[in-house]
Amino acid sequence: MFDDAAATYRPAWPDPLSLSRDELAELDMILPGVVVLPVLHGRIECAQMVRRAIEKFSPAAIAVELPAGIGEPLARAIARLPLLSALEVPNEAQHGRPQYLVVEPADPLIEAVRRATELGIPFHLVDREVADYPSARDHLPDVASAESVGAAAWLRAALAAASCSPRAAADDPREDFMAGSVAALALRQNLPDATVLVVCGLHHARGLVARLGPLLAEGAAPPAPLRRLTRREGHVLWHLSEQSSAEVLGEPAFIQAAYERSRGSAPPSALSPASAGAVLDLFTRARQAPIQDPFRTPSPPDPHDDRPRVTGRTGLLLAICQQARTRYRERTGGDLRPGAILRLLRYAHAYALEEGAIAPDLYQLVVAARGFVDDTYAQEVWEVATAYPWQAVRPELPPLDLSLRDLHDRVRTIHFHPKLMQRRRRLMKIVRPREKERRKGEWAERFTGDSICSYPPEDLALEHYGAFLRKRTERVLSDAHTQVAPFSTSLFDGVDVRETVRNWHQGKIYVRIEQLVRGKPGAVVVIFDDEPLVPEDDDEAEPKFGWHMTWQGEHEDEGDMALYASDPFAQVVGPGIGRALYGGFLLNRPPGQMFGVWEDPHFGEARTKAEVLLRAALDYSAERLVVYVAAAPPRPALRQLAQRMDKKIVYVPLGQLSPVALKRLRVFHVLSDRNVRAVAHRYIRD
Repeated sequence: MFDDAAATYRPAWPDPLSLSRDELAELDMILPGVVVLPVLHGRIECAQMVRRAIEKFSPAAIAVELPAGIGEPLARAIARLPLLSALEVPNEAQHGRPQYLVVEPADPLIEAVRRATELGIPFHLVDREVADYPSARDHLPDVASAESVGAAAWLRAALAAASCSPRAAADDPREDFMAGSVAALALRQNLPDATVLVVCGLHHARGLVARLGPLLAEGAAPPAPLRRLTRREGHVLWHLSEQSSAEVLGEPAFIQAAYERSRGSAPPSALSPASAGAVLDLFTRARQAPIQDPFRTPSPPDPHDDRPRVTGRTGLLLAICQQARTRYRERTGGDLRPGAILRLLRYAHAYALEEGAIAPDLYQLVVAARGFVDDTYAQEVWEVATAYPWQAVRPELPPLDLSLRDLHDRVRTIHFHPKLMQRRRRLMKIVRPREKERRKGEWAERFTGDSICSYPPEDLALEHYGAFLRKRTERVLSDAHTQVAPFSTSLFDGVDVRETVRNWHQGKIYVRIEQLVRGKPGAVVVIFDDEPLVPEDDDEAEPKFGWHMTWQGEHEDEGDMALYASDPFAQVVGPGIGRALYGGFLLNRPPGQMFGVWEDPHFGEARTKAEVLLRAALDYSAERLVVYVAAAPPRPALRQLAQRMDKKIVYVPLGQLSPVALKRLRVFHVLSDRNVRAVAHRYIRD
């Protein structure tokens, strides 16, 4: 299962991404002293295959399809992980425009070098540097299917598809160079059973094996000395900025972090709670089971755990949606209906299947989130998926802001494909990135508490909804006081067509007799969540809705308002802009009549905050009827109080109103002063 605070990548059990020597031999990937492992760049499933292969074959050396000239800066970048790095490689063929290699945890080539470093296995970069290599996307089976059918079955289908892909002119010299490097490396091994593990791109696996066969055959002449290549100088290692990590990684940042945690080498972060200090019990034995490496010893699910176990990439997508649901609840006060996330994921997978994939990418997931919930939830899904927890405030390397526009479509080492780039550009049209403050606490400094005000579009929407509730109440009361009777001598208030048609078989005409309703709706009270005025337990935590306010209308189109809500200064979303959730509010007209509701001792007998608003509505309402919207009706004592004041409480169950409208209405913003209203629309979104 996945921790809601820190998701971890867990492959299915038993691990389908582990390849045996016999399976690779059936794929013709086994040569004397050499094991070739084909992978796809930038995919977490292939990184898992690499790690399993290293543990299963225990190679004497590892050869990786990366340019031989970047060994020293690449080692520095891998030592920085989980901090992200970008290696800049100069490229004279592109008129000085450099190439970039992003060093990320869930890339199989990076995992091969990193794991070799951790285990003390010599690694060698055996690829040839190519300045202008065309990027072409192979039409391959989705590697996510390997979680279901197994790595061997997926590789068999992927190798067959890759054999039909067009080849570039640089493929032959690259594969010749790699074959010569791997053969020389294999022949240098002293032990008879020593194995060299070659991690290379799936597109080059067949060509590499075909060239290695003659070089490793018995009695074959030693490989010719490799021609010394002119290595490009000027490699620069950068720290990948936080903004760039949301855009240029091969896998979304959330998946990168989950894989890093599964390795067991990830430090604590803001998104994963730090491990608590150990408590030694000197009188009893330790009850906690020893921590096992999930890569080395895959364990079956706990038989006592009846929760659904979702693993692999789908499990990480589920964790993204679950964390987004938590943030969505905190931001809007609304919640997803039971089963909504599962239906959302089914739709996202069906969408991916229509586009030739098994598991959805980030674009398809965000589109599904927007379709099943709304744009706010889609925004949360995108932000959760692109948030990388390990960021350095002051890195030892200069930071680099890298975007997709900085990456040429012919770059090979960035591990991007044109289709993926296209989808990320489409994604940016769906999700607009939120503006961020330059330093922490900058926006909150605008609040002085002396001249706070509301956001006019939200005030207008609130007044319109109050008018809707008044008209709805008046219509309901009118229908309740209307009688239907057969026509005899008078039409009274007109023919009731519906009742007449319903009883057409009787041959009678029915008329309406409307009785006068005394009074009109005045004050409107809407309660989303009630809360006691005084906590029943002194040790209870801080109240959820601790911010109380009484506002007067600024003009004739606005009425007075009293409310209780969450603290708007705790969630600052813009310069002098705070977001909060209503617990409940009272609307009353005309403006300028209501003052100090929460300080008035006349309402001191109220038990809850909702009762304070209802008592104030009965006291200040100019009309006889008071509309009370809540999940539960008021106490009989309050109805008796209204009767003594010649008022009447009209109760409207909260469930009868549109949940979509209530959810949009519940979120509001507080501005530090009226000058902020001119720029508030840039930070406040529907």
